[in-house]
Amino acid sequence: MKRLLTLSLLATGMLLHAEPEKTIYAHYMGCFPAGYGAVESHRLEMAKSLKHDSKNYLDALGGRIVNWPLTPPDRTMTPEQSAELEIKRAMRGGIDGFAIDAWAGGQGAQRVLDQLFAAAERMKVPFKITICLDASCLPKNDKEPGNNIQAYADAVKYVLDRHGSSPNLARRDGKPLIVGYHSRGIYHPESIKNLPEGPEKWDRIAQAYREVEKLAGQPLFFHFCIDAFFHNAPRQNPEAIIKVAEWAGKNFGAVGGFLGNDWAGKSGEVAAAVKAGGVEWSQPMWFQYNNKAGDLLVGNGLDILRGNWEKARQSGATMLQFVTWNDYGEDTILAPGYSTGYAVLEMNRYFVDWWKQGRAPVPQEDKIHLIFRRYVNGATSYPFQMRRSSPGVLEVVTLLKAPAEVSVPGNKVKYQAPAGLFFKQLPLQAGEVTATLSRDGSQILSVTAPELITDSPFREDNSMVCYSSDFDAQWQTDFGSTPPFYYSENGDIDHDGLPNWFEMYWFGKFPDFRTATAAKPDDTPANDGVTNLQKYRNRRNPLQPEVKYQVGQVWDMNAIHQRGVSFNPDSDSNGSPVWYYLYKHGERGQTPHDGDYLPCPHNGQKIPYTGGEMVHLSPYKDPKYQYIHGWISRAKAADGHWQLILRPRVQAMIILGWKSPVDGVVDIQAKVAPVKGQDGITLDIAKGRESLFKQVYDVGNGGDVNLSGISVKKGEFIYFVADEMPGFDASSLVIDSLQLKLVKLEQ
Repeated sequence: MKRLLTLSLLATGMLLHAEPEKTIYAHYMGCFPAGYGAVESHRLEMAKSLKHDSKNYLDALGGRIVNWPLTPPDRTMTPEQSAELEIKRAMRGGIDGFAIDAWAGGQGAQRVLDQLFAAAERMKVPFKITICLDASCLPKNDKEPGNNIQAYADAVKYVLDRHGSSPNLARRDGKPLIVGYHSRGIYHPESIKNLPEGPEKWDRIAQAYREVEKLAGQPLFFHFCIDAFFHNAPRQNPEAIIKVAEWAGKNFGAVGGFLGNDWAGKSGEVAAAVKAGGVEWSQPMWFQYNNKAGDLLVGNGLDILRGNWEKARQSGATMLQFVTWNDYGEDTILAPGYSTGYAVLEMNRYFVDWWKQGRAPVPQEDKIHLIFRRYVNGATSYPFQMRRSSPGVLEVVTLLKAPAEVSVPGNKVKYQAPAGLFFKQLPLQAGEVTATLSRDGSQILSVTAPELITDSPFREDNSMVCYSSDFDAQWQTDFGSTPPFYYSENGDIDHDGLPNWFEMYWFGKFPDFRTATAAKPDDTPANDGVTNLQKYRNRRNPLQPEVKYQVGQVWDMNAIHQRGVSFNPDSDSNGSPVWYYLYKHGERGQTPHDGDYLPCPHNGQKIPYTGGEMVHLSPYKDPKYQYIHGWISRAKAADGHWQLILRPRVQAMIILGWKSPVDGVVDIQAKVAPVKGQDGITLDIAKGRESLFKQVYDVGNGGDVNLSGISVKKGEFIYFVADEMPGFDASSLVIDSLQLKLVKLEQ
């Protein structure tokens, strides 16, 4: 009897402490509904501002947005149609609800929230809706900056006053669910800024959320995002984030992050610390972040998505927020897009089902997903500028009922794929992207992406291109008999040798595909005898006469300084990419000057700690070399003239490269400013691997550099290598002027 009573109590306890229902929300930007509104206007109007020679930084990069909502391009949707489409797609992708960013888009975002509630109620679906509190988008408190309690409460009350009785209001433990982004933003007034980081300070934040509950008039279930805390914790002490997790786990219903990028290495300990407090863990969930105005966080294929879902399963996460449904400006979108199609949404549904069911789903039909970057690794863009690049792969994902042979003809690869989920990553190669499935000697499925991989991209784009074998079926579900829209910048609709982007940008209206046949390859609109096709192959502006280099041409770094914006590479006055910002890692004092250099992957217009502007930085992290990154920047001297700063580190050489656009002979002039600080620095000027000039400048020393009669071939590099003296790490190479002059031109 005693044993039976014990078992009964255990069973009751298990029921009382049963795991919460696993639920996933998608972060929704109310400023970007599909088919109408701001992002639709941007797509329709971008051709007016998108200019490769613009002084507007983002326009010169080819525009901030590279992936638009996947809707018929010639159809504007009503708000009601948009809301229903968004919900149907999200449910198809396994998403349980939206967390609307409060208020990205201001009152427009509030209207979108109302429309989503109305649509869900009209459709009679179990789709849930709430808000995500975002201090950066809520009204500011002028009387007490940093105290955002009232703004948070007003946002919550907006939802509860209008939709508190809706069956589609998201709830958790019977309470309205309120999701968070950088949740410490609710309360950071001047009065607590000087308090040390710790529970005493953090409890003020917890109390602020209790105040929001009081103002809302009812208990609330808060999902708390801890991302912002790590920015205030010493980076030398990553254990600090564990203390934050322990504290948050005692104060909120669920705790997690948005991207969690700063503390991903500690995610297991963070999850355990949160759950030890008796609350739910919310694993950050996202697949890429391609923000041309900010950070670049992309992986190979779907590595990031797979990794985050594995963490969600292993850590016991029970409530998730996918980042994001529709932030097209940062290209984090789960919603179907021009570039990503339906593939990411479909793959995410597979992982949602795995997470909820506790086992990998068994595919009921054969599918192929093709996931790749638009251009081969190392390619440079024309005519738009590039800020940075990240290497990629072609990933072939198969979901199979039974094993099959996969053939990827472009890579000359065949392999056996097992039943279930399988992926293989291959090198990016220029050309058509095709994969076929064969079983028992017969082809059963073939898919060709509408987009090509090119070696001559027209703008920077480090995000994914995705295409799935059931694109047409998914499109038909959304839009019936409307002809499917296949987006392809590098493709060639009229098969005339001119890619779609070339005809739209120079002769039509980008990205209006109705103008992708606006030019003829043999026409010479510049009346210089050079055809459009030749101009494309030579990476030239077809509307301008061909400019020929002449003896006396000067490549002056000061021209880049005066322009006020810098890219990688920077072009000369003829439009040729000539200035490259490079780096090389190696052991202290032993890094070879061998011409095998990589492009700096990061760029910023103004980065204070570099002491300058128009900055190019080597990578922040490296799996082998642990160092603080180096950079190339510009600053103005006391008399107002520009100086070029090359700041290497002991494990990171910094290199400025000049790539010759001609066959000829050049002279080089430079002026090295006296070295400041405690250590000397090395300047090595080399043609490829051949050193032309090498000098160690001790502290206080500088001088003129004059090199004459240097023969160069088109495409050959001259490198200006800044290297720390062995064992030192405290000096910059400062060049007051740098010019290369063409003194002889080989015809």
